Amino acid sequence: METMESMELFDMVQSTVAEVLDVEKEEINEGTRPVVDLDAESLDLLDILFKLSRLTGKKITMQVIQKDVRGGLTEDEFIDEDGYITEEGVKKIKAAMGNDNIQTENITSKEVLKLIDIKYIMKIFRETPAGEV
Repeated sequence: METMESMELFDMVQSTVAEVLDVEKEEINEGTRPVVDLDAESLDLLDILFKLSRLTGKKITMQVIQKDVRGGLTEDEFIDEDGYITEEGVKKIKAAMGNDNIQTENITSKEVLKLIDIKYIMKIFRETPAGEV
């Protein structure tokens, strides 16, 4: 069962994504991937993160997400010489996203944004301590 805090966070994320992407709230659930399902671009994700940071008092940037997704791996450990995510990198992505079923074969670092879903956005805001925004 979801806690009140979790439901409030979902409502906040859902409303913000709907506003930024000009879509109906009903189109957005925890599994919705803004880039894939709602045609968001990287600038849209930045706008979503900025607005949520202002609402929550938690400063979440793409660098915070990148650090979380890499799980402590260096760039060389995360991306191979051909620009694809390494096997160890894939494990870190799946752990960060909390989803073993995401498709990560032959994925480049630029395509990682496609994997971000509403559930992950909620997770990163839930786990990050408040800070200056």
